[in-house]
Parts: sequence; structure tokens; C-alpha cells
Amino acid sequence: MLRSKMAYNKAKVGYVVAIIVAVALIGFSGSTGYGSGHSAISNQKYLAQQVKQYQPSHVDVIYERTISGKQDFLHLEIDTTYHKIGKGNYTHKVLCNRDYSLRAFDGKYHDCSKMVAQCFVKGSTSISWQAAGATKTISGNICSRVVAAFTAKSWEAWYTEELPYLAEGAKTTDNYNGLILEVRDADGQYELKAKYITQYIG
Repeated sequence: MLRSKMAYNKAKVGYVVAIIVAVALIGFSGSTGYGSGHSAISNQKYLAQQVKQYQPSHVDVIYERTISGKQDFLHLEIDTTYHKIGKGNYTHKVLCNRDYSLRAFDGKYHDCSKMVAQCFVKGSTSISWQAAGATKTISGNICSRVVAAFTAKSWEAWYTEELPYLAEGAKTTDNYNGLILEVRDADGQYELKAKYITQYIG
């Protein structure tokens, strides 16, 4: 009887110790202290929550284009996705990958994807746009004015940095920036204007 009671007390003590150890471990991992264990766990949770905020997005822009009095349309599509890279729990980057599609429509579609760079003020190596110090709103997007000289003509364009959407902290994998919503030459032979713009996030 005595031996059985002693065994019971030992088991009880062991059970209580196990509970105390478990509570201590839980308190350590979820505390607001500055231990290395807490830092690793908190960093993991922070990164997981942060990456969830990077939702894919899709942009559609329909341009009306006039060249020497003849009209057609350009359809630009931009698909954005995000990818986390890094080593361990302490270093990481979120990369923004974009896929572009540009087609002309004059009764049938023509692929113009090689001209995508010309839809941005930054990223095109053939055009050097210069800030002209003016702003206006196009379809709800704040746009800035730039000018350039190429093909023996003077050009004016209005671009926005609000499209396509770029999540805070992400880094793009291309050099395109400043989506052009309007552009025209000085003699009125060429004009491009965004007529329809949509953006879906998530």
C-alpha cells in the first residue's frame, strides 16, 4: 500500500513538472522578451503574415490610337505575382514578377508585345523622357507630364506610377516604371489615349 502511494506521488510530481515545463516553453515562445528563440518564432510569423498580403493583380488598358487620321486600338494586359526568396528565417526578399501582353486591334488582333517598353517612361532604351513639371488626373490616376525628342519629332506624354499596383516592400524583376496613359507628337500625326482602365487585386 505504501509503495503504491509513493509511486502515485512520484507520478503526480512528474505530471506537475511536465505541465510547468510546457507552460514555461509556451510563455517563452509567445512572450515579448528579446530571447533568440522568441526572435526566430516572431520573425517566422511576421514573414508569413507579410507574404499573405502580396496578392496577384491584373491590369487591363485599352488605348485608342490615331496615326495620320486612321484609328485602331491597343490592348495592354499586365499580370503581377509575388515570390518570396531568401535564406533561413532572417533574410528574405519579395520579388514582383510581371507578365505583359500588348495587342493591336483593327478588326483583328496583332501581337505587339515587342513594343511593351514604349508603354513606360522608364525601361525603354530608345526614348529619354524628361520631366516637364505638370500633373493631371486620367481615369482617377494621378499623372505627370514628360517630353522627349525622337524620330525627328517632339513628343509629350502623361504617365502614372499608380499602375500597375506594386505591394510595399516588393522589388520588381524588370525596369519598367511609369505607365503611359496618353502620348502625342507635336504635329498631331500620332495620338494614343487610354480609354478604358481596370485593375483587379487578389
